[in-house]
Amino acid sequence: MPDLHPLPSRRVSLSKRGVSEGERSVEGTRRPDWDALYVRHAEELMRFAVKLLGDRERGADIAHEAFLRAMRSEGTLREPGAARAWLFRITTNLVKNELRRRRLLSFLPFTGSERGGEDAFDATAVQVHRALRSIPADQAVALVLHHQQGFSRREVAELVGVSEEAVKSRLARGRRNFVAAYGRLERGLAG
Repeated sequence: MPDLHPLPSRRVSLSKRGVSEGERSVEGTRRPDWDALYVRHAEELMRFAVKLLGDRERGADIAHEAFLRAMRSEGTLREPGAARAWLFRITTNLVKNELRRRRLLSFLPFTGSERGGEDAFDATAVQVHRALRSIPADQAVALVLHHQQGFSRREVAELVGVSEEAVKSRLARGRRNFVAAYGRLERGLAG
């Protein structure tokens, strides 16, 4: 598993009064404690990205990029206690952008010098990754956020910026499409 690089150090004064977990008092203001948030959530963000992309190295890059973007725009975080959901939203958007970029690049001719994205030896995991990549990205994101990461339908709706009913629909269609895609892959491997 690739290492996620530590965050750059900052000068912070810790204050135990009035500051919740995941926050620090930095120069008299309440701001996210990026070191603690990174330790707590970087690995799960990377696993989320890897689950959708099937590439550990790119998943680690996206998790790291999510933290960098979050740090740059920390002023838009209304409630530091909601940092986990906010980080997943940033990661979701980065994964969607990566999937869009891959689909565009798939039209380019193969030169033979590209490296493979499959670095796992677990055939079942490879099939899950392939099945997830073969269904629409919005359905795959909803499935992984809900079933793998444990977000409720309401939380998924907030993360991806759609209604709860849209999430319910994406989950239902996603399950159906995932099962069909997985079955096709299994039949292809068996036959």
